[in-house]
Amino acid sequence: MSQKLGQSAVIYLAANIANAGVPFLLLPILTRVLDPADYGIIAMFAVTLGVFAAFVGLSVHGAVGVRYFQYTSDKMADFVTTCLIILMSSTIILAAIVFFASPYLTLATGLPRNWLVLGVFIAAAQIAGQIRLSLWQVAGKPIIYGAFQFSQTLTNALLSIYLILAVGMAWQGRLIGQSVALVSFGTLALLWLYMAGFIVRPRDFRSHARDALRFGVPLIPHVLGGLMIVAVDRFIITGLLDIASAGIYMVAVQIGQVLGLLTDAFNKAYAPWLMRQLSRSDGTPEKAIVRGTYIYFAVIVVIALSIGVAAPQIISVMAGSAFQNADAVVIYMALGYAFSGCYLMVTNYIFFESKTAILAYMTFAVGLLNIALTYWLVGKNGIVGAGQAFAVSQFIAFVGTWGLAQRVHPMPWRKAFSS
Repeated sequence: MSQKLGQSAVIYLAANIANAGVPFLLLPILTRVLDPADYGIIAMFAVTLGVFAAFVGLSVHGAVGVRYFQYTSDKMADFVTTCLIILMSSTIILAAIVFFASPYLTLATGLPRNWLVLGVFIAAAQIAGQIRLSLWQVAGKPIIYGAFQFSQTLTNALLSIYLILAVGMAWQGRLIGQSVALVSFGTLALLWLYMAGFIVRPRDFRSHARDALRFGVPLIPHVLGGLMIVAVDRFIITGLLDIASAGIYMVAVQIGQVLGLLTDAFNKAYAPWLMRQLSRSDGTPEKAIVRGTYIYFAVIVVIALSIGVAAPQIISVMAGSAFQNADAVVIYMALGYAFSGCYLMVTNYIFFESKTAILAYMTFAVGLLNIALTYWLVGKNGIVGAGQAFAVSQFIAFVGTWGLAQRVHPMPWRKAFSS
């Protein structure tokens, strides 16, 4: 891989470590001040934001990074503006739906109506920030990308600590800190887009809206399927057990998620590099790419197993005694995030070929399977069962996506080490 890829990967990795490090360092504070029930509410709010984010903007923000390499600067500005208009319109519609459905949503999430409705607008602010970040990523600007992301996380953490420790709030302090940070930086992202010339009077709204929706809408089942794999467990735990159990489970998720953040950081640098390699007119070094991918698979699985072995010690340091039962879940979460990292490496080929619809159907099917698995295993093994279902589902998603990737963009997976 090129030197530039290595440099970008290091910068993205450093940014993600810093970004993940702040909430991870919050863990010993929050778990010793808040009880598992409070932590469960915080976990459910995070999951609910993820669900809302799948619908606000209709996933069109994902098209921004792809079209960047295909459009002129003027056309790109028109396209970004169109995506923002779709984001604003869908946010208003979803907020109305959530308001009227809030009695049912409150039963499912344990969140009050006001936080549910606010969550829609907070998710929209998060998507606005992602559009700005995506443009920096594809433009090869990892430093400003990391600075923006880290500043948002630091604001979130410091405000949360102040509201919980100084003001004396419980779960509300964490939610307010998170919300203020996301809305503030979402607004800053919009101002930055405007100053960079990406917000203009749209001249070809219908054409760009059709293009963005053709890309984004088929991804909604994909996003929902992903959420059914990584988030439905907390709904099931809350329903079958209690919200305190969801809080304990969330501690295991956050520890396992460290590996997920590392793999995501690498993919942020790797994906644009791979797209350029696959677009080369002088031939793609396919065997070298595949060999590197296999080595990557092995490394992250070994890291996951190491995290699992060290889980009891990690929990005793990072969380209070009330959360010690999370240690048995960590190895399954770490393996699940390792398989998710493997999935990211192969899904890039599907995005390159713009075959997002088949990816969406496969992910949605795995998500449905995960619901059944989680329900069965939580009833049998408690919160450990949720971790087991997560690991199995992520593995199936990885293998299934690998097969789809080979169908749409064949690579020499069986001949990588032959001469």
